[in-house]
Amino acid sequence: MDFANLQQALNSLYGLNPGVIKLGLGNTRRLLDYFGNPQLKVPTIHIAGTNGKGSTAAFIESILRSSGFKVGLYTSPHLLHFQERIQVNRSLIPAPDLMDMISRVQRAVAILELPVTFFEFTTVMAFLYFLEKKTEWNVIEVGMGGRLDATRLCQAKVSVITSIGLDHTQYLGNDLNRIAYEKACIINNFGTVIAHIENEAAFDVVKNVALERSAPIKRSGKDFKVELKTISSGSQTIDFALGDIHLEDVEVPLLGRHQATNAGLALAACLELRSQGIPMNASTLRKGLESTRWEGRMEIISRHPTIVLDCAHNPDAVRKLTYALRENFPFQRCILVLGMMADKPIDEMLEIFSKIADHIILTKPHQKRAMDPKKLTHRLQRDLNQIEVINDISHALRTAKNAAKPDDLICIAGSIFTVSEAKQFLTNETIA
Repeated sequence: MDFANLQQALNSLYGLNPGVIKLGLGNTRRLLDYFGNPQLKVPTIHIAGTNGKGSTAAFIESILRSSGFKVGLYTSPHLLHFQERIQVNRSLIPAPDLMDMISRVQRAVAILELPVTFFEFTTVMAFLYFLEKKTEWNVIEVGMGGRLDATRLCQAKVSVITSIGLDHTQYLGNDLNRIAYEKACIINNFGTVIAHIENEAAFDVVKNVALERSAPIKRSGKDFKVELKTISSGSQTIDFALGDIHLEDVEVPLLGRHQATNAGLALAACLELRSQGIPMNASTLRKGLESTRWEGRMEIISRHPTIVLDCAHNPDAVRKLTYALRENFPFQRCILVLGMMADKPIDEMLEIFSKIADHIILTKPHQKRAMDPKKLTHRLQRDLNQIEVINDISHALRTAKNAAKPDDLICIAGSIFTVSEAKQFLTNETIA
C-alpha cells in the first residue's frame, strides 16, 4: 500500500495495536527470511535488562559513532515521535523512508499471510532499513524479556544485560531467576556477555547460560570497575578500569549512579570489540560517553525551579530515581507530578515516591492502561492536604510550576507516557 503522508502510514502501523504482546519468534523469522535475513548481515550489540537498556544503548551508539562507524540504533518505546525508534547516526528515519518501509513490510505480511504484532513489524523494518543504509554496527535494544523477543534473531557478537528486576511480570513472571534466564537467552554461541547483575542467584543463571554457549562473561564490579568520582546537578564523572585499561575523570552527561553503571557497561562492551580488532581508542571512548544524549532520563528541563523528567516506571527504576534526585540536586521541596499505568506495582512505587515528595500531583496520561489518579489518593500513606488530583497533564504542570519556589524541585515521572506528554507541553510552552 502506498501512503499519501506519514500520518496515514503511522495510522496503518498503529492499526496493528502497539499494546498487543505476543512472545515468540516464528512470524518474525519468516518475515526476516522473506527479506533475506538483514539482521544477520550487520554486526550487532544486543542489549537486554529490566532497566537501563535505552541509556546503555545510547552510550554504546555514541562511542561507536565517535570511533568513525555508521551506527544503526533501534530502541523502544519512543518518547515523542515514532521515528525515534529507528535511527542511523542519531538521525531519525526520514518520513519518506519510513513510509516506504511500512509499505514494503506490509506487502510482505500480506504475501506471507502473517498475523504479526506491532513490535514484530517494527523490528523487521529496523533491520531492513539498517542494511539498506549500510550501517557498520547496529545497537539493538530488546523489547521485553529476551528469549522470545523479536530482536533475538540478530545473533549479536556482544550481548549486554543491564539489570535483573521485576517488570512485565504478567509476561515474564515474578521469579528473578526465571527473568534472568529469559534475558540471558540473548547470549549467542561463542559471543561475549557484559553484565551488571547484583543478585547472586540471578547472576548464576546468566553465567550458566553463558557457559552452555561457550560465551565469556564479564561482570561489573568484578571483571571491570566503575567509580562515580564527582557529582553535580548537570553532569558527573567516573573512573573506569578493565585489566590494564584505566580511564579517569570521564564525563557522563546522564545523571545518577545507575547511569554511571550503564556507562561502565558501554565501555566494557566497546572494549570487548576493541579486543576483537575493532579500531577504537581511549579518546573516542571518552568522547563518545561525553557526547551521549538520551532524553527523558533525569532530563533537566529548566532551573529555578529545577524541573526534571524521568521515565521511571517500576520499583527498581523509581528507587534509583529518588536516590539520584537527592544526590544530584539541592532542593527545599520536591513537587512530584505522577502518572502511572494500572498494570504496574503501584503500591510499591507509591511507597518509594512518598519518601521524597513533599507534595504530589496525581495525573493521567492519555493511555488506556493509565491508572485513574482518583483511586490513588487513599493508597498514599500521607496527609491528603499534600495531594492533588489533576487529570490533565498540562494543567498539572502549570499547577506545579505556580506552586514551586526557585529552590524547589519539580519531578515528572511514573511512566514514559506521562513524561512524553509533559515534555511535549513544556517544549511547546518554551517555544511559545
